[in-house]
Amino acid sequence: MTRIMNAYYSNLIEGLKTRPRDIEAALAGHLDEVESRPSAEEAAAHVRVQAWIDEQFAQGALPEATSVQFIQDLHQRFYDAMPAELRVTEHDGVAKPVIPGAFHKDDEEVAVGWHLPPSAHRLSAFMEHFAQRYRGLTRGATGKILSIPSAHHRLNHIHPFLDGNGRVSRLMSYAMCQAAGIGGHLRLCPRATAPKNRRWRMCGAPALQAGELLAPQA
Repeated sequence: MTRIMNAYYSNLIEGLKTRPRDIEAALAGHLDEVESRPSAEEAAAHVRVQAWIDEQFAQGALPEATSVQFIQDLHQRFYDAMPAELRVTEHDGVAKPVIPGAFHKDDEEVAVGWHLPPSAHRLSAFMEHFAQRYRGLTRGATGKILSIPSAHHRLNHIHPFLDGNGRVSRLMSYAMCQAAGIGGHLRLCPRATAPKNRRWRMCGAPALQAGELLAPQA
């Protein structure tokens, strides 16, 4: 149930309203019972990746959550769990396929509100630095916990994939919670009102980093 609620809130953050019972139906393969198949399929994929993380943790085989390989693996597992027709996103008005596990390319530069993530040719350097930095910050018990929101924010700042960055960052944070010993029945996405202030969240972050304070718009 916790995995389903995590997936429900993850979809809500993306602006997708998906009923928990539709997620359950999608997981059971009863797609004829759901209101929105794409939303339900995305949420079901999220649940399946969480289940894999839990399984790896239970077996003592959970990889380092902030490693480049693990982050790419999360992206690949998420998109591999969805039908091919749903592995598409619109980029500059053109429908482009999302390659599971692959960083965006030079002709696929992305923007998030006012934020311009690193260019494609710089992604490898940014991600290697990210992995190296958080490898050192996650050794102690306190560091493992405090590094979770920091790594979550930084991965979204880098925004390495053409699509699915938010979902991957939430899955990475979920894995980090498990590694820190605060996983289990933890619900990660309680921001039920997030879509209402989505424009502020996406566009306001750079200004906040610059020391300005923007009020959410109603």
